[in-house]
Amino acid sequence: MKFKSITMKNFMRYKGTNQIQFSCDPEKNVTVILGDNTVGKTTIAQAFRWGLYGAIFAERGKKQEDYLLLNNDVLAMMDANSHASVSVELVAEDEEKQYRIFREISYARIYPKMMVREVYKKLELHTSEIETRGDEIEVETEKVQEVINELFPRDLSHYFLFDGERWSDVTVGGVKESIKDSVHILTGLSSYQAALDHLKDMGGNSVIRKFKSKISGSGAVYDGLEEERKRLEHLNEKREEEIGTIDINVSHYLEKCEEINLYLEENQNTEKMQADYKRLKVVQSAQEKRGVDNYKTLVNDYSNQAFMIFAQPLMKEALSMVKSVAGERRDIPHMRQASIDFIIKSGRCICGNPIHENSKELECLLEQRRYLPPADMGSLLGEFEKTCKQWENRTVDTAKELKEQARLVDDSIHDYNETCNQIVAMEKQMEEHVDFAEPRRQLKYYKEEIQTLSIKKGELQGQIQSSERRIMQIEEEMRGQEAKNEENAKWRKRLQIAEQLYDSMKQDFDEKEKKVFLELNQQVQENFNRMFNAKDKKIQLNEQYEIQMLYKTEIGFREEKNLSEGEKIARNFAFIVTILDYSRKKAAEKGDGSMGDTLPIVLDGPFSKLGDENISLIAKVLPQVSEQVILFMLKKDWEYTGLDEYVGASYFIEKEADKAYASIKKVGGDNIG
Repeated sequence: MKFKSITMKNFMRYKGTNQIQFSCDPEKNVTVILGDNTVGKTTIAQAFRWGLYGAIFAERGKKQEDYLLLNNDVLAMMDANSHASVSVELVAEDEEKQYRIFREISYARIYPKMMVREVYKKLELHTSEIETRGDEIEVETEKVQEVINELFPRDLSHYFLFDGERWSDVTVGGVKESIKDSVHILTGLSSYQAALDHLKDMGGNSVIRKFKSKISGSGAVYDGLEEERKRLEHLNEKREEEIGTIDINVSHYLEKCEEINLYLEENQNTEKMQADYKRLKVVQSAQEKRGVDNYKTLVNDYSNQAFMIFAQPLMKEALSMVKSVAGERRDIPHMRQASIDFIIKSGRCICGNPIHENSKELECLLEQRRYLPPADMGSLLGEFEKTCKQWENRTVDTAKELKEQARLVDDSIHDYNETCNQIVAMEKQMEEHVDFAEPRRQLKYYKEEIQTLSIKKGELQGQIQSSERRIMQIEEEMRGQEAKNEENAKWRKRLQIAEQLYDSMKQDFDEKEKKVFLELNQQVQENFNRMFNAKDKKIQLNEQYEIQMLYKTEIGFREEKNLSEGEKIARNFAFIVTILDYSRKKAAEKGDGSMGDTLPIVLDGPFSKLGDENISLIAKVLPQVSEQVILFMLKKDWEYTGLDEYVGASYFIEKEADKAYASIKKVGGDNIG
């Protein structure tokens, strides 16, 4: 899909009729409109949005009703009861058809208050065949917006109508896109999801639920089972609705958290302090872990060796005392009195001679018995002395090592306390510059609510799974209760086919979604690297398709949510380029009929908050990933893009200083300079 032209009449900054013809040349697929700040570049982007959806990009805190689309000069010339109109016409084409979208509003000054109000609105869509150049066919009025949304899905508007200056405002006319749904649409998975919804996932109106309702049985038991099944299915529908509400609330709270973080980040007076604050929080976490590790090491070593040190003076005194009374050691090592008693009882000496009363062998054994413990302490003294020596050798350096480990613990605690004091002082200092106390309180509240809702969601999902298992048991019992009639057999067979089809499609969908997810995650990181050359950062999609930016720290990569505007643009640019490139490649695959036409990309001020190097890296990628690129930008930024060879049409916005309106002029010969 490509835009051929846009024609604006009295639209906001543009008085009279202004038209832009876009390049549809596949080799020179870039159209550029240059202009200074505040002359009307964003107005053209607004004309795209209004022409397609009847809504403009409202600034934060404003509503659609706060904007008057009629040009101020035209408004000033209106007399009582006079009329003036605003219109936008967009012409687009795909390989087969041309589409002409025309939207108009007429205003009138009403006497006597001279207030301006809308008189009527018009929306038309005409189609014609490209090959036959046939007459235009007008689409029925009630179907026009539906067809436009099929051609240019409204919930994907941020992917092909990119506003580099206001990316953080993520709604157009109150519509916010779901990244996961957007990915499904652009990658062809939405058709699978629609089929799964139709078969089963839409609840009471699904094919499977309707087939089940056609099967009937008889008897109180069957009726009871059917009633319980309906009750559980109704409960699960309520739980799914509650989960949907939780998801909406969590999304809302996440937005609030992002807004508060943005407020804290963007305050100019505390920008450096915020950066230092984040750095200190990382250091604090590392110091806390280091302190705990050092303390554990000290306790373990103390428990394993300290008792040996403490026991040594007592053991030396005991050894000295025992030696003074025990005399010289005359025992047989490792022998005890019980050993001698055993030999005597056996009746034969270890030399082999028999032992009997008054024998020399008995006399010698009894003599030796007097020198063995417990009658003699010599051998025990030897063992005790050996143990003392072992403990002394093992603990030569223990006291020194324990002192060093204790010092490390003290240093860790000191460093941690110092960092904590710095953080407290910094928080106090920041709150003196800006009142951060209330935003932080709100931020804490929203995070707690998110955690509470997440737990509740998990409980509901568990209850749903439990009910689904019970429903399966009930249906098995019902099948046994069903009357054996042809009507039941017919609907049961249809139900079986529908369930098998659902299971097969669900498995296929899950495999394709996983493949898409892995491919996108790999490509988005590759595109981020080649467009922003950021070695200390990376981006990724989590399982909810939320785009995360991660920073490299001394303890590994960690997610950073408090992003600057430039970082948000970098993150989202990489994702958009990835989506467009992926969509285009899939559409080009032979035999893949699941993909629709790729979308053009219209960029308003895309590089205004990026560095010169990043402008060059990003710009050269755009013509390669999109069939058509339309740029509204500052001339000073254009020189860094390096896109001159891709330009098929170029314009500049002209505005005289003493006039309130602007006009669009084509650059001759497409020479931008």
